[in-house]
Amino acid sequence: MNTHTNLNRITVNVQFRHMPKSRSIKQLVQAQAERLHRFDLPGGHCEVVIDEMHHFHKGGIFKVSLRLKVPGERLYVAHAEEVSGTHEFLYSAVRTVFDEVEVQLKKRRRKNIRRKGIELAA
Repeated sequence: MNTHTNLNRITVNVQFRHMPKSRSIKQLVQAQAERLHRFDLPGGHCEVVIDEMHHFHKGGIFKVSLRLKVPGERLYVAHAEEVSGTHEFLYSAVRTVFDEVEVQLKKRRRKNIRRKGIELAA
């Protein structure tokens, strides 16, 4: 199932695979995506795939993948996996992927600030 939501400049697409759609998880993804607005990502598109995989010996495993596409920039990607069938662990995995992308965006911001400082000095 796909759900599209427009959050100002960032479009968010949430897909649920091998599991029923969850309103609470979708709301968590949207809340986490709103944190990305402070990074000035015009035209950004965020794809989040939530997959529940079943393994014979381990039970349910949630895998969360995030891809953030920003026009004219590189692709930002993060993955998290939780070995449990409960939504509490899924919430943790969703937060983890957004935290990882946020770290990448902070690095990008620092790099751009250094680059602009060098350009101004030249």
